[in-house]
Amino acid sequence: MFNRLVDLLRPRNVVSEIGELQDSAVRSIAADIVDLQDREWEDRAWVYIAVNHEILTEEGRRSSTQASVLARKPGGKLEDLDFRLSRPSKAKLLALREAMTRKGEDAWTILDLTIDRNGQYDFQFSYAPPPRLNGDLLHSPLSNLLEQYLATRGEG
Repeated sequence: MFNRLVDLLRPRNVVSEIGELQDSAVRSIAADIVDLQDREWEDRAWVYIAVNHEILTEEGRRSSTQASVLARKPGGKLEDLDFRLSRPSKAKLLALREAMTRKGEDAWTILDLTIDRNGQYDFQFSYAPPPRLNGDLLHSPLSNLLEQYLATRGEG
């Protein structure tokens, strides 16, 4: 009952705000995919996006991001490409984290986000120490994204 009262006293529905922030972050990240790490986007069409984002705010808002997109050129094979997350996208993820803490949740340190071409997305949060920011520079959870995708979806 106390939680319901606290929810009623909040100036804005935080759950609604979190949903809006997630939608906004997804749209921003989907726009980032054309900024590939080592090639041009050209005429590719994306199929699936995965992001692993680590953050520590206690030490001056340090973050580390791995972002991959599965895409293909017309008639081509599915490729696993790395892209850069823009500053606005990172700011949206930070705003989401802050909104969640205002809701009373602990501040997450790791976000795993997947986005399907059909618009469905999934945010998974972890509160564990972030591996890359704690010195494991080889931690690469998206390294076999294409193989995992093909194994579960059977598309090629």
